[in-house]
Amino acid sequence: MGQAKQKINKLKHFLSSLDAEERTVFDLSQRLLQRFINPVKLRGACYRNSILMKVILEKEYSINSDVVLGYVNDGDDIYISHAWLETNGKKTDLMIERPLHDVGRGPTIILDHIFKGNSDVIYTYHLEKPPEALEAEEQMRQVPEIRTLLEQKETEHARIAKALSSAEEMDAFLDEAAVMGRDGFTYQRVLQTIGK
Repeated sequence: MGQAKQKINKLKHFLSSLDAEERTVFDLSQRLLQRFINPVKLRGACYRNSILMKVILEKEYSINSDVVLGYVNDGDDIYISHAWLETNGKKTDLMIERPLHDVGRGPTIILDHIFKGNSDVIYTYHLEKPPEALEAEEQMRQVPEIRTLLEQKETEHARIAKALSSAEEMDAFLDEAAVMGRDGFTYQRVLQTIGK
């Protein structure tokens, strides 16, 4: 059997294994990718997209999901702040393949299913930084430019933790992201764009 046929069969098997809630998550992921993320060329928006998906699933479909704020790692001592969505314990990460800078693209993941796309790196996901990462960061802080960058990322991580504290904070963050991203895609505009 050819690789293309194996890939199609694997996708069919994955889709047939989804329950009704998971099918909704998959469909929402596809609509976001095809009608919002790719056309707008959204990059480096893991926090925004994860919160957006959570809010849409809860408000429009009454599906509970969790935004996980943690870190990703590609095998070195550097752990990068990142967010992803979990539904029924399954990870969805539409943005790891779309980093702000074209360095280290991971595969798009929908409900633990990996869609290779343009990925060139496999990331591991973590809730905390291990001691070796903290030690490496202490070494990097000796360089003023890197210290500034690390402090910015820590501030950003704390801002997202605050945004995840309530539904009101998440709504406010999405409004802020539409302005900061300079794309004008508020929650309502995203809904109008992706349809139901």
